[in-house]
Amino acid sequence: MHTPSTRAEFEERMNYLREQLNQGLMHFSRSVRGPESLLNVRYLPNRRIDLLSIDETARLNANMTYQMRDADFGRMDTDDVGQ
Repeated sequence: MHTPSTRAEFEERMNYLREQLNQGLMHFSRSVRGPESLLNVRYLPNRRIDLLSIDETARLNANMTYQMRDADFGRMDTDDVGQ
């Protein structure tokens, strides 16, 4: 997995995750802590993301969602022998 190396890359991932949630393309199980973690993310007065408000769960969700944006899920239903 390629991790972000700049603040701009990280903010792009967080904003991508926000868009996925707003469009209803990402859902959470009731038993996971993901939504509460994302609700705790704050913005600074200049509308940038407050990096100190992001915990590990929010960071991992943003990186995972961004990494999977171009994934081909059509090939996931095959077993080890290709059937």
